Amino acid sequence: MTVSPHSADSYMPTPINEFARGWKPLLAVAVGIGLGISSILAFTTGIFAIALEKEFGWSRGDILSVALIQTLVFAFLGPVLGRLTDRIGARPVVIASTIGIGVSTASFAFITHNIWTFYVTYAVMLIVSLGTMPPIFARVVSLWFDRRRGLALGLALCTTGISGMLVPSYVQALIGTFGWRVAYVGLGLLPLTISLPCILFFLPRGVGPVDVKGHEHVAEPVIDGLSIGEALRGYRYWLMGVVGFAAGAGLNGLVINFVPLLIDRGLTPTEAVRLFGLFGLFVVVSRLMAGWLLDRLWAPAVGCTFLCMPVIGMMLLVTGTEVNTTRLVLALALIALASGAEFDLIAYLSSRYFGRRNFSALYSGQYAIFAMGAGIAPGVMGFIHDRTGNYDRALYAMALMFAVSAFSLLGMGRQPFFGRSELSGDISDGATMPDPAPR
Repeated sequence: MTVSPHSADSYMPTPINEFARGWKPLLAVAVGIGLGISSILAFTTGIFAIALEKEFGWSRGDILSVALIQTLVFAFLGPVLGRLTDRIGARPVVIASTIGIGVSTASFAFITHNIWTFYVTYAVMLIVSLGTMPPIFARVVSLWFDRRRGLALGLALCTTGISGMLVPSYVQALIGTFGWRVAYVGLGLLPLTISLPCILFFLPRGVGPVDVKGHEHVAEPVIDGLSIGEALRGYRYWLMGVVGFAAGAGLNGLVINFVPLLIDRGLTPTEAVRLFGLFGLFVVVSRLMAGWLLDRLWAPAVGCTFLCMPVIGMMLLVTGTEVNTTRLVLALALIALASGAEFDLIAYLSSRYFGRRNFSALYSGQYAIFAMGAGIAPGVMGFIHDRTGNYDRALYAMALMFAVSAFSLLGMGRQPFFGRSELSGDISDGATMPDPAPR
């Protein structure tokens, strides 16, 4: 066995030392995700849809079907960008995309009554901001954290919940005071003034971590795990795809339509956005809970439990047509618990079941499948609303998607064990390991 010239504990720190050496990249990742493309789209698209519907007379289905562009862009370009990140590191990709998302979001202020200007601007925004998607950032976390990877992912991703609490109210206040065009500019300023400085200062160069003594290992990228071909030939990759597609449809379909749904129930836009802000709070709680549990229990069981909760939430929304704040908050909490766990779960399962050798590429593929469901569902729900005048049939369909996603997870089986190539040249791709427990 060939041992690294540095001590073993530099590569296998205790859980406490993992956070001691990795807090800077974790902070950069957390801020980048919180103001990245997935957060901005999920928490503001529905708010802007109401303003654009009023301004231009576009139907809600036509506006929200723009999410289909997200599916196409990420399906074709996401895995390519993931492979590039595996080779050159996350820093240059993330910096370029953070600048891109800020400028392109502000450019929505110049769209016209022709809806194609909206679609084209949306497509450009997605292309230039792909590097702010969770798969790119999650690779950084997977390299810097092992023993508490689940908790680290939960901490990094919980900033989407913080964005969910604050950004919708910020956008609605700008719309109410200055109009939707200024609101787009104000939204674009957030990643430029908050994310970009944090990434420049705290996200390290290179493709791998440094050890506790500060030795850089940019020339020794982690290679444990499956090749892309091995992963694609296995059933688990495609079973995870089923989970991601169904969960993406259920989550994004409802999240983007939730503010319009609340307004249909009789709330004012300000009241609806304020209530929707609670969604972000529940997402933070869910991410931390899921991250802590993933390090200790069988991950598919954890995911199944969280993804079953929105089924109850959907039924609460269907059976209550009047404005009942308690019912709405409970439904929102149950749906947010799944939303908070889903990104953690896909990232965690990708790293544990496929390893880290091609993590960004394989996770980007999973995220692309997730994005397909997430891209299709908002427009479908919007068209169902346009045709029937309510969201009831759409809510039944989303509840079914959550059920499919939850129980498909149970077929993942025990996670494989990959030999630690950081300490030796051997890789044991075929073995299995005990399910996670406190280590």
